Amino acid sequence: MAATIGTVALALLLGALIVLYAQILPAAPWRRVILESLACASPGMVVWAILAPLASSLLRPVMMPAIGLLAGICCYLVTLVARSAGASLQRSMVFALIWAGTVFTPIAVRTFEPFGTTTPFGLSPIDYGGALVMSVAVGAGMLAVLLVERKFLIRGARLSVSVPAGTISLVVVVLSWIAWLVGAEFAIDAAAGLIIVNSAVSACAGAVGWMVVQLIAHGVISLRSVAAGLVCGLIAVTAGAPLFTPVSAAVVGLAAGAVACVFTVRRGSPLGNQLRFLLNTHLLSGSIGVTALGILATGSGFLFTGQTGIFVEQLLSVVVTAGWSFAVSLGCWWLLSRSARAARVDLARVLAEK
Repeated sequence: MAATIGTVALALLLGALIVLYAQILPAAPWRRVILESLACASPGMVVWAILAPLASSLLRPVMMPAIGLLAGICCYLVTLVARSAGASLQRSMVFALIWAGTVFTPIAVRTFEPFGTTTPFGLSPIDYGGALVMSVAVGAGMLAVLLVERKFLIRGARLSVSVPAGTISLVVVVLSWIAWLVGAEFAIDAAAGLIIVNSAVSACAGAVGWMVVQLIAHGVISLRSVAAGLVCGLIAVTAGAPLFTPVSAAVVGLAAGAVACVFTVRRGSPLGNQLRFLLNTHLLSGSIGVTALGILATGSGFLFTGQTGIFVEQLLSVVVTAGWSFAVSLGCWWLLSRSARAARVDLARVLAEK
């Protein structure tokens, strides 16, 4: 039952994110945007289905569909910056394919079957809902692509998302994200109630943190401020939804929303703010949530034990995950971009000779 909840929730989450984040992409017919977004998600699902059984024989079959959809969501997200820069669908899918095999799969196997794999650098981080791969690795991958494509971003019209459509998609994102965190337990037990409370509290606190900072710094808030803060709070609580208390969940969500806002909202290009939103909500909020477990995790964090071991392990896990994803993404996307530009130069030369 819980696995089914998680699978359905992630399917809904993917659809809602496609609508919510569509405004980052160049203007195009909605049908094309949806189909291309699903196409970019598909390599993650395929690679997970093929590689996961080879990587670990201890992964339970009931987990496979949900984590496959999680792989699809991550591949969709990690290609958004590239697509915003006008990258072709083929190039984006190749990047997603490589990223899924080299970044998502090893991290996800380690997250969801921690006792059946060898841990890099001897690290054994706490990550209940996959925040390391869904947020930290994805955010680092986005940053790498942005560094390569920063001079080639398309400044033209973006896809317009109406307020009703954006509001509905935001509600679906919040509800499906919480449902995923309940389903990530892969069993309905006493922790479900705490997971729901902590997720809701962290999301609301994230919205408060974002709005307060934006109001102080810029004197204005909007529906986008609420949406950004809610997403920050959900990302921050993902790693430790059953391990925080409601108070510590609020603290983590508040910190994630406030910090992400500080590094996101700038005067100037709306596209710049949107891209910074993508990077900071995932990379910063995910990092804060994972690291905070070393301090606030009930019964094992620093505040409960006075020991720094878990905090150091959580922090190093964030650094290693982000570093690996960044290095792979930077090298892969640089090669793909260089090949694509060389092919365009050759084609232009041939056409000129004719």
